[in-house]
Amino acid sequence: MNTDSTQTRLSLYHYPACPFCAYTRAAIKSLKLDVAQRDIAVNPGYRRELRQGGGKTQVPCLKIEMGGKVKWLYESQDIVNFLSRHATTNRANKRGKR
Repeated sequence: MNTDSTQTRLSLYHYPACPFCAYTRAAIKSLKLDVAQRDIAVNPGYRRELRQGGGKTQVPCLKIEMGGKVKWLYESQDIVNFLSRHATTNRANKRGKR
């Protein structure tokens, strides 16, 4: 397990029938990002995590863990915008390390 405090861990809370979730999952696939998928319809524990951490059970919700802090991001377009910036930053950082 990587314990680097600058590493960003992403988890998407969703359920399959939600069209806004499908939009978000398609963006994740298109951007080729590693995002943990947490289906709240299948796993009640994920639903509890979402309510306790984010304060509501609205999906999609992206849990962003970075530098010891956690942010819960709602709204599919906000999530996709964040993921696009994240993917761009990651690619630039990887090129800079070569």
